[in-house]
Amino acid sequence: MIADSDKLNIYICSDGEGGSSEADNRAIKEFYRVAGEYDAAGNNGTRLRVHLILKNQSLVNILRRLPLEEGVAKNVELYAYTKEDLWSMELLGIKPGAKPLLDRVPITAECNMRVHLVLFGVTGQAESLAIHAALTAHFPNYCRDNRLRTRITWVGDCIDDFSRFRQQYRNLLENSYRRTVVIDAEDAETTLFTPKYAGERRDFVDVEWEFVQGKSYDNILQYKLCKWADDKEQLLTVAFCYDDDSRNISEALALPLKNLHSVPLLLRVNRDVSINFLRQSGSFKQLTPFGMGDAKFNHMAEFINLAQYVNYAYCNMRSTSQSEKESGATDMIVATELPTHEELQSSWNRYVTTTAKRWSNIYNAFTLNAKMHSLGHPVETWNTLFAISDTAVEAMAEVEHNRWSVEELILGFAPTTSEEHKAIMDNIELRGSMKAEFKHDDLRNYSELGTDDTGLPVSRYDAAIIRTLPLIAYSYSVLKGDDNER
Repeated sequence: MIADSDKLNIYICSDGEGGSSEADNRAIKEFYRVAGEYDAAGNNGTRLRVHLILKNQSLVNILRRLPLEEGVAKNVELYAYTKEDLWSMELLGIKPGAKPLLDRVPITAECNMRVHLVLFGVTGQAESLAIHAALTAHFPNYCRDNRLRTRITWVGDCIDDFSRFRQQYRNLLENSYRRTVVIDAEDAETTLFTPKYAGERRDFVDVEWEFVQGKSYDNILQYKLCKWADDKEQLLTVAFCYDDDSRNISEALALPLKNLHSVPLLLRVNRDVSINFLRQSGSFKQLTPFGMGDAKFNHMAEFINLAQYVNYAYCNMRSTSQSEKESGATDMIVATELPTHEELQSSWNRYVTTTAKRWSNIYNAFTLNAKMHSLGHPVETWNTLFAISDTAVEAMAEVEHNRWSVEELILGFAPTTSEEHKAIMDNIELRGSMKAEFKHDDLRNYSELGTDDTGLPVSRYDAAIIRTLPLIAYSYSVLKGDDNER
């Protein structure tokens, strides 16, 4: 049940006999056993990182939001995810330095390109790909033109199959543009849903959703796939995620592949022999199998390490003094030097005290690749990048806010209502109590952000974290060097 471990990371994998529920229960029981035997105080205050690799995606989502009991939380950090999550990270190129899949070309503020991910099969793998795409695919051109949203089209056998997902991520979907499409023979019935506060507030979610009842071989759907593939301003990616290997292969091969020759076609399979055999022919080069063998558990450990630098950057930014402003300093002073190991751990242990907060930092680390790609900085330059221009900071600060907004909606936060917002304006101290109730007043368009309890603009944090990108990017090369030494 426990995979390879090191001094800091323990991996508990849900497996063995019985159904997925039984396996997950055994894994959680093992987590409590490990947590009960570990004493952080006896290990220089270092908490043990327990990686809980479960089968149930809904259970994972809940465990990322819930706080641990105080006695457990002081000794261990819990990181719950699925093998499907690990495959999604690898497949989408989220790991720093990896080749991006969705944004295969840099999406800049001036271009009109947009990412479009099409998923087949209402499965845990499809859900994981959808959420990881929503967490990472944020680009500066949306800030110029709010129509340029990342689009996720998800196709299933029955529209009701999406009910659990829509309930699980209710806050995200209620504040997104979305539509349902029911394909019946040669016709399609479409229903459009606008964000909850459309008409009252400006749009702030840069991801749109399309839930489709249909089959990949429906004429209407194949026609749309060809149209999307022909669109020069659309970066289309298609993934077959059914639990049936044979169905994934058969439906992929039934597509008009000549029309989709430049579109990556991803197939979830347990064995890749047949796909690799087909890929020997130039006609099937775009087929990419995934999901074979064991997932790479160390991916998440790397993201946690990178997230610590994100947290350090947040903890070491401060408002500029009056004398510093008069000298021409920016609104916030940010960290420019790498911390020592002790400083890094101190910030992590002191300020990141809940599971949700840790995942917030990890989700930020997920987007390092996409941000640097949009800014035109390949990984080879990360260790020599010293600063980002004021123009780039201004553009990417809004992107960071949009990314953060989707992250918070996924973690279960909801925007404050108009009445709650007015109450906060009358009494700024209410911000904190409402956040404790998973209501966040900053979930709104970047242009509508107000002030925090210090009376200063909230948006200054978004600009400040963008200014620390060179430091965070450089830390990746340091972490990579540490891995090589090990």
